[in-house]
Amino acid sequence: MNRNCPISVSDINMQRRFPNEISSIVVDYLVDDPPALQNVALTCHDFASLAQSRIFERVSLEDGSKLASGYMPWSRWSRYQRHDYVPLMYRFNALLSNPQASFLGKFVRRLDLDPCLGPLRTMEHAEVDVTISSIFQQLPSLTELRINHGRCEHFGAVETYLSQQLKELWIGHTTIHDQKCFEYFQNMLTSLTALTRLTINNCSLSHALDVGSNPIRALIFPSSLKAACITGTNERTFRALGLGLECPQAPVLSSFLSDFRNEVEDRSILWNGLGTNSSIILDVGNMMYWPGGLTMWNRADPIASYLPAMISVTRGMKGPNLTLCCSQLYQLIAYFAHFISVLPESVRRICIDFNAGATDGPPDLHHLDGWVKLDNTLTDRHAIGLLESVCFRCTERAMSSNSPSFESGTCLDRTILNRVAGLLHRSDVAGILEIDYTTLFSEF
Repeated sequence: MNRNCPISVSDINMQRRFPNEISSIVVDYLVDDPPALQNVALTCHDFASLAQSRIFERVSLEDGSKLASGYMPWSRWSRYQRHDYVPLMYRFNALLSNPQASFLGKFVRRLDLDPCLGPLRTMEHAEVDVTISSIFQQLPSLTELRINHGRCEHFGAVETYLSQQLKELWIGHTTIHDQKCFEYFQNMLTSLTALTRLTINNCSLSHALDVGSNPIRALIFPSSLKAACITGTNERTFRALGLGLECPQAPVLSSFLSDFRNEVEDRSILWNGLGTNSSIILDVGNMMYWPGGLTMWNRADPIASYLPAMISVTRGMKGPNLTLCCSQLYQLIAYFAHFISVLPESVRRICIDFNAGATDGPPDLHHLDGWVKLDNTLTDRHAIGLLESVCFRCTERAMSSNSPSFESGTCLDRTILNRVAGLLHRSDVAGILEIDYTTLFSEF
């Protein structure tokens, strides 16, 4: 190099710069390692510009979430107790409100928040609610929202600022305790014109809503909705949703997931509202997870204790498609033999979807009598014209919960599928057995 030739700053930058293709490969490789991705973003402007969209694509503002699960060390909790500690939600709002950083808001696609975790639980509701509304206004690309312990004001903020853009909404641990809260919740749902997937977990309608001779009001889904997941709720909520599905403006759902908790519940109005066009998915867990599960399995005939709930929960199903989501516990096979025998006549196509990430399987290493009972049940139902097919799959779950059907272990195990045909020989010979190796991920 000629030392007498002046070198401009732009020349130096050009010599140091990686090709964009190489930088993109590095960022894509680190997309599942947030700490490494953040470190790379600090190395140069090129990496920063490419990494920012990935770093802020999913934002969690759940201060103290590990504390709620019992895993936060005391040293971290003491930090939250300090009077000068600023919650994540406030810091993120300040970042978006900074003119030099406000552009980061356009990268956020998913937002998780819980206004009752960590230090937020002791703060004034009005101050927290204003902060949440401010954040919503600055996220023009947000399409997925997960909110725990929501209040009326949060439902109103969603309606005001996110009604045209949300595609997925997850609401957890919320009680609709009075008429005002019900109105806010319903208005929010009605306003969501782009929503296609709704999950309501551990939410319920309070008895305080009872008014007049018809105490339960219809709760109407957004007209754009395609799939709904309702778990951990009560019979009153199911009735409200069933009434809503019977309204003229109700959507036609392609799939509906609910849980089975070994409780005698009348869900017939819900199944009637869903009609024949919706595929019903029941999360049956591993039975040990249900109320009284461990006690019942110590009895001589534990299956018999589940029969009343099996019959009541499925009574009134009209659709032909039913999927049973479960773990890989071996007792489930004998349970399915009884469950399938009491299903309504309308159910003609059954899918058993094992959780590939379950930690209690596979279910066929011992106690093979259950498979014999299941094989007989399937072929008997087919012989009288009530079963067209039974499909087995083993999928990784997109949704996470504390149910064994949706927990995730350190590794995936789909080996059960390799042995189903041999274990259900009669069903295989009858031509009703299907084994799905191609579906690797559950739709929920």
